[in-house]
Amino acid sequence: MGRLTWPIAGVLVLLGGLPAPALDTPNERVTLAGLTGVHVVVNEMSAEAAREGLTRSSLQGELEDRLRQAGLRVLTGTEALASVGRPTLELRVNLLPSGQAPQLYVYSVDLALRQHIRLTRDRTVESYAITWSETRQVGVVGAGHLSVVRDAVRAKVKEFITAWQTVNQPG
Repeated sequence: MGRLTWPIAGVLVLLGGLPAPALDTPNERVTLAGLTGVHVVVNEMSAEAAREGLTRSSLQGELEDRLRQAGLRVLTGTEALASVGRPTLELRVNLLPSGQAPQLYVYSVDLALRQHIRLTRDRTVESYAITWSETRQVGVVGAGHLSVVRDAVRAKVKEFITAWQTVNQPG
């Protein structure tokens, strides 16, 4: 690898390495059946992301708007705690400078639904687990092209909405 690719490879490992296996399969989609609302949580964004106009509040607002347009209710934190399953849709966007090339950023985008679950072998054991997710998107982008990161977020949200609509079709 060249001088630039080694630092980027190191950052990719820090961001989670290779993409996580997708959980958007029929077995996982069934966990979306009957879901009428979700609480949305967007992780804190880096200072670099904010400087480039990629903010937590803008991503959260856009994500919530897209969910509402699709017919899914956006729950407050209090409503989520009181709802069956406590469904929480988590968006994680990481954006880090590449190190050796100040105009390049390494990014990752993850979207996952966490719900309250109970083990079948021991019904007294409860936990909070990811019941739906998609493959993490990881890439490198120039400072002037951070719309690529926002587009990756939009694609993940679209994947979730499609999965949800597939198992919640009227009829």
